Amino acid sequence: MKSLIILVALLAFGYAVYTSIFYLLQRKLLFPLHELPPANEQLIKDSGGELIELQFSQGIFEIAYLPSLKPAELPAPVIMLAHGNGNIMDSWAPSMDFMRNRGFAVVLVEYPGYGRSQGKPSYQSIKECMAIAYRWIFQQPQLDPNNITLIGRSMGGGAILSLFDGAIDTDSGESNQPRRLVLMSTYSSVKDLAKERWLPPFLIKDPFDNLTQLAKFNGKSYLIHGDKDKIVPFASLGKLLAVAKDAKHKVYSGGHNDIPDDWPQFWRDVADFIEN
Repeated sequence: MKSLIILVALLAFGYAVYTSIFYLLQRKLLFPLHELPPANEQLIKDSGGELIELQFSQGIFEIAYLPSLKPAELPAPVIMLAHGNGNIMDSWAPSMDFMRNRGFAVVLVEYPGYGRSQGKPSYQSIKECMAIAYRWIFQQPQLDPNNITLIGRSMGGGAILSLFDGAIDTDSGESNQPRRLVLMSTYSSVKDLAKERWLPPFLIKDPFDNLTQLAKFNGKSYLIHGDKDKIVPFASLGKLLAVAKDAKHKVYSGGHNDIPDDWPQFWRDVADFIEN
């Protein structure tokens, strides 16, 4: 009996240490700034893009504006894209030419503390920057505010869905809703990820409750996920599909960072989804 009590006490102590370490380090795990590639604005400039600085509560953050490559077709439909947590926006610029050749303008949004942007990343600071970038689109006469597609990869899905947490009016019939939504390998919530790792949800500082926010969107969604994803569990796809109003999806044979396995085909699928 005594040895059992000692074992339980050791397990409890070990779990307390485990959860304490997680609580202290969770933002370093969710936002791995120390692992990011170096900022490279030349990738944006070589793609014919423009870096734009916008003000938020912690200083300056950046967006990259890549105009449509069919300039005669104005105002242009817009893609607003949010990248994953281990990436920066610069690296996405060269891969957007297919959509730009289809007539889309592209807005890439950088998170606080990422790339050249100031501040510290958190759910609230990312939510603030996404809302400011979204409003910026509505202020540009060359962009069509009635034809905006939001695309988010991994954590970027949570970043774009944060717009439904106050920035996008989903109740009054206002016309600031996006037309389409694309989620790539996106989790249901950070609290669900915590449960997968035996961590109590109440410790989470940045919940990114994507299920609640996606349920507010009344338009069409397109979701993709890898069936061997070890970072964002494949079950997340089913949870998101369960709350989406009008969604199609595609399952890839792969993990988190190796899908889609055919990027040109992926962009063709996205273009067809947006345009139909």
